[in-house]
Amino acid sequence: MSDRTGDAIETLEYVLRSPSRVRVLETLREEGAVSKEVLKAEVDVVRTTLQRTLTGLAERGLIRERERRYELTSAGTLATAGVETALERVGAAVRLRPVLEQLPGEALEFDLTRLDDATVVESTTVNPYAPVEHHAASLADADRARLLLPTISAKPIETARDAIESGAVFELIVTESVAETLRTGSPTAEAFAPVTATDAITVSVTDDVVPFYLGIVDAAVQIGVTDDSGLPTALLESTDAALRTWAIDRFDAFDRRSTAVEFGR
Repeated sequence: MSDRTGDAIETLEYVLRSPSRVRVLETLREEGAVSKEVLKAEVDVVRTTLQRTLTGLAERGLIRERERRYELTSAGTLATAGVETALERVGAAVRLRPVLEQLPGEALEFDLTRLDDATVVESTTVNPYAPVEHHAASLADADRARLLLPTISAKPIETARDAIESGAVFELIVTESVAETLRTGSPTAEAFAPVTATDAITVSVTDDVVPFYLGIVDAAVQIGVTDDSGLPTALLESTDAALRTWAIDRFDAFDRRSTAVEFGR
């Protein structure tokens, strides 16, 4: 590791170790040169802590004092942009972790920074089926849905039935175990039976392993993961164009290798 890399790590660690240091840099980036009193109001720390922060940032060449006002140096401007980018990326990683940590490493073959604005719905002890409920609610107003399903439950089917009766078109690719569930007398099969009488829904069965739920619901893409027992743990949803292209390609690849089946017709 070069001396420059070591210095960069030390500076980044120094800034990120304290939210007040980050806030000082952000304030100076947003406001320009400001007095210590303004920084005190913005950062909301005791005066001695603020002074230590200003001294430390100045010693590292990130800020300077001129005529009793503080401002970013050119190095500070560059460093602040890097800190903000790092925080955004790490923040996105933390927010997306419930989904990403359960996906195979090669699953998402595109720039993951495109998911910065994605919505993540997690299962909780209060509402363990929150991902399923979000998925089901999204189907209620759908015009077209293409769903790759490793598991299935009654609630989304019931919601989809209302959408289908309003003219929506659904394409399902399911595993053989899901197909078997739909053939039995289970509550899920009973919920599914009424929609099989219409041409608005098609079902295909794949022999391939389906490692996670994939849905293309109008403009949105959904990715859902489960725990080892098959219970839903998290759902990611995004309208990013690159993710949609990837999702369509993945769905089409499964579709080419699947076999169309009919239920109750």
